[in-house]
Amino acid sequence: MKRREVVVVGGGLAGGAAAIRLAQNGQKVLLLEKEPAAHDKVCGEFISADAQHYLRELGLDLAALDAERITSIWLMRGQSIASARLPFSGLSLSRRVLDEALLLRAHDQGAQIWRGAAVTAMVREPECWRIEVAGHGVIQAETLLLATGKHDLRKWRRAGVTQTDFVGFKCHFLLTTAQRSALSGRVEMTLFDGGYAGLSLIERGKANFCLVVTRRHFARYGKTWDALLSGILKASPPLAERLHGAQPCWPRPLSIFGMPYGFVYRVPSSAPPGLYRLGDQMAVIPSFSGYGMSIALHTAFLAVECHLRGGADLYHRQARSDLLPLIRRASWLSKIAEYPLAQRGMLFAFRIRPELITMIARHSRISPPKLGADQVC
Repeated sequence: MKRREVVVVGGGLAGGAAAIRLAQNGQKVLLLEKEPAAHDKVCGEFISADAQHYLRELGLDLAALDAERITSIWLMRGQSIASARLPFSGLSLSRRVLDEALLLRAHDQGAQIWRGAAVTAMVREPECWRIEVAGHGVIQAETLLLATGKHDLRKWRRAGVTQTDFVGFKCHFLLTTAQRSALSGRVEMTLFDGGYAGLSLIERGKANFCLVVTRRHFARYGKTWDALLSGILKASPPLAERLHGAQPCWPRPLSIFGMPYGFVYRVPSSAPPGLYRLGDQMAVIPSFSGYGMSIALHTAFLAVECHLRGGADLYHRQARSDLLPLIRRASWLSKIAEYPLAQRGMLFAFRIRPELITMIARHSRISPPKLGADQVC
């Protein structure tokens, strides 16, 4: 049975970042990624200023990856449009490219990466973790970082999940030259009955279209993507114009059901030692906020810092303290944004006072993790 110092389960944003930081600090780390190769994920693919800071710390050159610059946001419902400049320059880059860059960077820093290695079971034994990996047998680990995104491992499901009534879809499109030019430098958010959608350019001339809709409204469209998209475009002429002549890059969109918006992990008194929950396993923020990537990276940096100082309990307490206010505000806005009247009210306010959009973005920042000398377990 193979014994490891640290094992990271999941090769997404949080897992890849944690592996890099661990390796940079001299830790012998093994990362387990269930997919055999680079792949796409349901994600808005917006990189905020906070996320950019973390990614630079990890040694990534986002410009070299052809990330698109985002400086403004358009908010739309029907024919109405409100726009504002962001208080920072954001970036947009596909998760396929970004996650792969993180894994390559982790490997270069000395982390061991196993691809196509799905974890089938995790058991806490008296002295270590026992991890069963499909195709690789059983390994042991002193410390385990769980970074499986919104997908739970059997027997290690998140408790206390609040909102699970949203369905998420994502598809990449090739826009016409004129539409790419019109969309350049901004993200366009479209509100519609029961949900919202975001459209922005990513690398290589493509655009990422990502939306969330309540199960109830999805059912009204017969639970089909084609009917849902057709209904949204019919109700949203500016979005219909933007996607006119666009070609989907995939035959079918990616989808995810039961997204646990509003979830923030609370460590139970019976929590096993040596287990850190990262990214969406720690907290899940509604997609429209644009801070999902920042949260994933924040938890990765904080978890490694706490691990080096000896405290999973400290990590979970500090992460909850850092993220809970932000998650609550975003979840409240997400909940009221389901309703047409509330959507119209928000858009009316933003059209009169566009600086409100800027103010909301400015007050949704996440400070880099800094632990005081007294915060050591």
